[in-house]
Amino acid sequence: MLLDIPDWSARHGFTGHSNPRSKDRAKDLLEKSVIRPQITKAFDTLSDKQSTDKDKLLARHVLHRLHDGRSSSNMEGGKAAQTSTDLRLIPDEHGNTLELAEATQAGIEQLQFYKPKDSEDADKKAKYLDEFASVVEHAVLGLQEAMAGDNRILGEIQLKDTLPGLAVPYDTRPDYVRRGDLKTKWSSISSKSKTGWMSARLPNSLTGMFDMNNVFQCAGFWALNGKRPPFLVYASASDYRVFTPENAPELRDDYLQDVIQETISHCKVTENILRAATNTDELLGLVSPDWRALCWRETQTYLDEAKKIWSLS
Repeated sequence: MLLDIPDWSARHGFTGHSNPRSKDRAKDLLEKSVIRPQITKAFDTLSDKQSTDKDKLLARHVLHRLHDGRSSSNMEGGKAAQTSTDLRLIPDEHGNTLELAEATQAGIEQLQFYKPKDSEDADKKAKYLDEFASVVEHAVLGLQEAMAGDNRILGEIQLKDTLPGLAVPYDTRPDYVRRGDLKTKWSSISSKSKTGWMSARLPNSLTGMFDMNNVFQCAGFWALNGKRPPFLVYASASDYRVFTPENAPELRDDYLQDVIQETISHCKVTENILRAATNTDELLGLVSPDWRALCWRETQTYLDEAKKIWSLS
């Protein structure tokens, strides 16, 4: 479905709202109006046969400053695990899926390809590779339980539509059957443990700060998918846990409606800022970053770029 983007939003490269708890407003606007366009242009330049050597050199410099080194073993482990669960659970065009061992190996190879950003991240990668098969096994079991009533298993898709009272579409991407997400949990480094590692813990409820971020994500699925009941599957090397409206009040209609109203209120403020600013400098001058927030744990080159924009370096 083609959606109209208002001129006052499109002029800033802002084409869709997203989970308001995923990052602060300043980071959201910086990413969509400055960082992502530069990264997209750089990749386009590198793939364009007509680009000059100078153009490609400048493009690589942009990627070095704003793209490289921003991932982590945690993120790549989650992506690789989803690759494995997709291959195990989602039928191909012939209706076939891979056996668990073969699907798991594909994910392992994907994670092996990741280049850690430092020695600690390298240690995590090695640990996660050891845990990978068990995490995938539990993820598959959890997803099968969560999707037991679905006639057809679908993978990640984009849901994008306008929420009531907003002019700019809301954009979200559920991992499975248009309403659910997989969250992987990995062991963490611990100086108090004899092994140097602490096993991952699965949440008992969705009341924690990070789990509430996931509830807000599910609220987007719910609002853009006919209010079908969402689910969250958490998987670790030792177990899995499935949250649905039956066992999690935070995934029930009344709670999700309150979350959506909070989301709409947040997005309305963002739209007012987009309307007020005539250019990117004005736009970013209307917001202030919370540098202490987790979303700002970025590479030094990325932070240098951001702080230069807000005249802090």
